[in-house]
Amino acid sequence: MVKIFTDQIGKKGFIVDGIFITNPYYREDLQVEVDPIEYYGLTPSELTPFKNFKPEPKEIEPKYEDLIKKLKGMKFFIVRWCGDESSPCSQNVEDPIKFFNEFIYDNDTIKDLAEMEVGQRYNVDEMMQDIEILRYD
Repeated sequence: MVKIFTDQIGKKGFIVDGIFITNPYYREDLQVEVDPIEYYGLTPSELTPFKNFKPEPKEIEPKYEDLIKKLKGMKFFIVRWCGDESSPCSQNVEDPIKFFNEFIYDNDTIKDLAEMEVGQRYNVDEMMQDIEILRYD
């Protein structure tokens, strides 16, 4: 059983190896999320004062291959302005699954491309504006 008490500034916590723990959902150094029941040996009733610290469940990131499948049937026109070995160049992408498997983009870009309307433009790197993608029909 862990003794939970309040410090001078009103924070609830408990001591483990000389360290005052105020968020039992993280390791002592606050770098790694832990299960407080397994890691600190707390009971569900001892966790009650810390319920507002419980982290939100993490969304499972879809695999790159699954994201690309959502682009099936979409056509893109890709312009590389600068910073590429072959710049400037432009190319039509008739088969996005094949193209994006050969030229890997980050997951956020692929998600954004799947939501694009026909005629909409997308800057892959907004700061440098190296690559612009246009969706066409």
